[in-house]
Amino acid sequence: MPATRIQQIVLFLAVGVAALAAGYYTSQVRNAPETAAGGADRLPSLSLPDAQGETRSLDEWAGKALLINFWATWCAPCREEIPELVEAQSAFAGRGVQVIGIAVDKPESVRRYMEEMDFNYPSLVGETAGMDVMASFGNPGSLPFTLAFDRDGMLVGRKLGKVSASEIRAFIDAMVPAS
Repeated sequence: MPATRIQQIVLFLAVGVAALAAGYYTSQVRNAPETAAGGADRLPSLSLPDAQGETRSLDEWAGKALLINFWATWCAPCREEIPELVEAQSAFAGRGVQVIGIAVDKPESVRRYMEEMDFNYPSLVGETAGMDVMASFGNPGSLPFTLAFDRDGMLVGRKLGKVSASEIRAFIDAMVPAS
């Protein structure tokens, strides 16, 4: 085999290995909990109005494991994952898990969509405040975005992008280990 052909094969393999390493690193960074050096790592103290306009605080759910999902009615992946979150609320409430939405949207749009989709969990309306909270956890504003906090309010997982049923299950297992 000529030297140039061998060099091409070695270069191709090196590029492939580099691409795999970069992909693995990116997936780990996107799904790893934030640390104090790189962002928030605890449940924020936060009060926002719900879809009916009543101010609610995350303190209401103290002692529960919280799966907080940032979403909007105009976000297609958000709309696709909501049935999974509704199912998670039904399936895991008995384990002390509470799903909470934070809509980065207008209250009237949120109210209509929640009625249409028959939400079984609360959704607060964050508009710009929701964006600030996402930024504190390393997300500059992409939706959907999901955070998982254990019963002590410590961040145990995060997901940028649509969350799947298996990812929700993994979050729940990290938040509330099976006994």
